[in-house]
Formats: sequence, C-alpha cells, structure tokens
Amino acid sequence: MINARRRPPESADLGDLDQHVGYMLRRAQLAVFAHFTAAQSGLVARPGQFSVLAVIARNPGLSQSQLCEALGIKRANLVAVIDHFESLELVRRDSSATDRRSNRLQLTAGGERALKKAVDDLAKHEARITSLLGVAGRAALMKQLAKLCELGDG
Repeated sequence: MINARRRPPESADLGDLDQHVGYMLRRAQLAVFAHFTAAQSGLVARPGQFSVLAVIARNPGLSQSQLCEALGIKRANLVAVIDHFESLELVRRDSSATDRRSNRLQLTAGGERALKKAVDDLAKHEARITSLLGVAGRAALMKQLAKLCELGDG
C-alpha cells in the first residue's frame, strides 16, 4: 500500500502506525508529559513525581509498598523518587510503629508548598488540554481512557 500522506523527505514512513491505539497513546503521552514538564516551574518536574507527592498528601503515613501498589510502579523506581524528594526535604520517611522493615511517608512543609505550586502549574497544563479537546471532548477522552485501563484487569 502506498502512503499518500505528505511528509518531509528526511522523515521515516510510519505506515499505518497512526491507526494503532497503542502507538497513538504513546505519542499522546509523550506530548502530554512534555507539556506538563514545560508547565512546571517549581521542584516537581515530571508527572510521576507529581503523582507520588499527590498520593502521599492524600494518604499521610502510607507505606512505600502501598504507594507502589496504588500507582502501579516498581519499588526500585519509587525508592529513587523518594530519595530525591528526601534530599530536597519534601518528603520524610518515618519508621512504622508496627513493622520496623516498613517506612511511612509524610510530606514536609516544603513538600506541601511544592505540591501546591505543582497543582497551580498543573491547572495551566490541564486548561491547555481542555482548550484543544473542548470540555466534552476531554470528558469523553477520560471515559475512554478509563475503559482502556480495564485491559490490565484480565
């Protein structure tokens, strides 16, 4: 099949990749994450970092294992994020009173300020997405993405 789409001569022919959900999700994710990062002006630079702070804020005393499970991330990846936040004095690890092998996570006052700044910056990012999709389009996308998350359930 000949691809009739115009493209600059130096770019590769992607064929029908733009017809595959996974490929387009990944391209959209890259664009959304890049825009998120550009919109952030504080200590939180990446979407994953934001998620970690936001969940800790909503669940003070959460264990690292519980946080990994909630966010669907590997423990080794989380440890690096928590180490980074601890070095910036945004998060602290408290020993669990019931399990000495477990740490309970808390935001510090600095972490609360950093999260507030990130939330303010996030509002600008989300507004840009809504301006591209429209309110109804954004709502429909969120509904469809939630359905796609069900693929991981079975």
